[in-house]
Amino acid sequence: MDSKKISYILMTFSFILIVSGSVSSFVAGLKKDQAETYRRVHVVNDEFEVFSTNTTVFEEYRDTLYKDFLSDFYFDTMYQNDSKLKNRLSNYENIVDEIAKNTKELKSLCKNVYYPDSEANSKCLNYKNIYEQVVNYFVSDIKLYNGYVVKYNEYAKDKEQFLSIQKYSTKKDFIDYNGDKKYDGKEE
Repeated sequence: MDSKKISYILMTFSFILIVSGSVSSFVAGLKKDQAETYRRVHVVNDEFEVFSTNTTVFEEYRDTLYKDFLSDFYFDTMYQNDSKLKNRLSNYENIVDEIAKNTKELKSLCKNVYYPDSEANSKCLNYKNIYEQVVNYFVSDIKLYNGYVVKYNEYAKDKEQFLSIQKYSTKKDFIDYNGDKKYDGKEE
């Protein structure tokens, strides 16, 4: 055999090895990406489950708070119940803080990502609306309570009782988390 034929056969064989190696590497990378995507879908579903559970706890706590305190305020008992109510409001805020932690995790998982699972995509779209409502409900409830405090303090001053109550202090304010220029859950 002449050297040109041997060179041609070696070059063809080398080319085939390079192409098959590239295809093999591409397929392996694709499988790895697919496995990582499905792992992330699973993590999104798990995080949303925790988020959903915490949201349910928030709703139940809010219902109880309204039933026990916020729906029927009586100035005659407001001063006596103030420390108990402030403790409940603090617990209420802790629930909102716990939901905020879940929201940060979901935000990192859902940022500019489209998953091959429609349920995960739906969860990525919905958590923003839910979180916005939770925070805005909380802020509305605190504003309601603080409005009662102002009225109570005026009432106590008029009655010359001088048993004033401090407003509940929080750094939370109304948010537009989903960016739709509306404040879902804002009650005023």
